[in-house]
Amino acid sequence: MKIGVYANPYKKQLSDKFSGILKAMKKYDMEMICPEGIWGGKISAAEGCSILPSEDIPSESDIIFCFGGDGTVLRTVQIVRHRQTPILAINVGGLGFLTEVMFEDFEEALQRIVDKKYRIEERLLLQGKIEGDDKPLHVLNEITIEKGRSTRVIEVLVDINGQFFNAYVADGLIISTPTGSTGYSLSSGGPIVVPTNDCIILNPICPHSLTNRPVIIPPDSKIKAQIFTDYPRILISADNQDIREIPSRTVMHIERAPFSARLIKNVDSDYFSMLRNKLAWGEDFRDKLRWSYKR
Repeated sequence: MKIGVYANPYKKQLSDKFSGILKAMKKYDMEMICPEGIWGGKISAAEGCSILPSEDIPSESDIIFCFGGDGTVLRTVQIVRHRQTPILAINVGGLGFLTEVMFEDFEEALQRIVDKKYRIEERLLLQGKIEGDDKPLHVLNEITIEKGRSTRVIEVLVDINGQFFNAYVADGLIISTPTGSTGYSLSSGGPIVVPTNDCIILNPICPHSLTNRPVIIPPDSKIKAQIFTDYPRILISADNQDIREIPSRTVMHIERAPFSARLIKNVDSDYFSMLRNKLAWGEDFRDKLRWSYKR
């Protein structure tokens, strides 16, 4: 089995133990493929890890192991893109909402991979195309249109499937996937959407209106957005990994990507438990010793 390895180079806890991780994988006769320059080139073929350019790893791998936090997962998904190589995310970060395995439990996860005791969950991706820019954006969480350096609101005219939808006057607009509903969109008052749903969320950032609220639209919707501002340039952010500065009045097209992200999950993985454990979802502030309903 060929395993592509991506890792956050700024995690000292990870760099100190990475050689041991490679040795653990070798015990299962796994062939590891690491990106060029990982930890300044300290990891080499001498440690049993083939070295390839980062972009070439997904097409050469059966599975991707991604060590880091949510940012590392988002970056890995953007590298994998249309290759759709399954990704196992190992949490070496803080919250690690997109990760499936704690770093301390990595060897147990290895055994499950060898025994094929896992499932693959398909996640919707968004594709964004900026007129005048040939390189598309692909995101697992969200595409964000932001006012950039300006202190004033911007106006975003939005059409859906060729029909006028809304003119947002706000600090920006978040176009989110269900996976991204617990990211920036949640911070901006958006709904939590179970990530295996098929839909797209439009959520304005600090709208200058009492009536502009998040809207959920069908997954096959084709969104056209044109941005207006007195400031000459605004920002487009793709999962905060690919950030582009574009001129005011630029037109952008956003729709479902023609491929999905494939995340490896434990057989008994439970999204609602993760909501409770990582976001304290539904946590009860009342003192149940003094008051509760009879059950």
